[in-house]
Amino acid sequence: MKKKKNKIDGSFAVLEENLVNSKAFEGLSVYTKWLYMEFKRRFRGDNARRIILTKEEATKIMAYKTFKESRDKLIERGIIDLIYPGGLEKQPAIYGLSNRWEKYGTKDFIKVELKDIWYKEVKTGFKKGNKYGRQFKKKASNIG
Repeated sequence: MKKKKNKIDGSFAVLEENLVNSKAFEGLSVYTKWLYMEFKRRFRGDNARRIILTKEEATKIMAYKTFKESRDKLIERGIIDLIYPGGLEKQPAIYGLSNRWEKYGTKDFIKVELKDIWYKEVKTGFKKGNKYGRQFKKKASNIG
């Protein structure tokens, strides 16, 4: 009898059992877990530190506010890292899979402060009076 080979079509993501049973994964919302699965699905074996997920792609998965909250939770717990924040000139953010989660809840855990990983320009935004604000003032039209 000829042995039948199982063939897997399409992409798939492997979820590590030690991560699922970790303190870092415990208590995460279903949205956060689903977002992690999306990052894993985009992992191709050689891009662990070059995973791109644009705002447009994220909003197809979940509401953008939910995406930001879930992404930040994954970063805070050391499950993913933000490699490049993007945003300027419509550049996408680049994420990476992380193993910091292995030490989550211990004194050896490397904590990342979210407020420190965003560019100063992104933090200040386009507020009135800063160098990124409007460069041209509206001129009153001369109606004569």
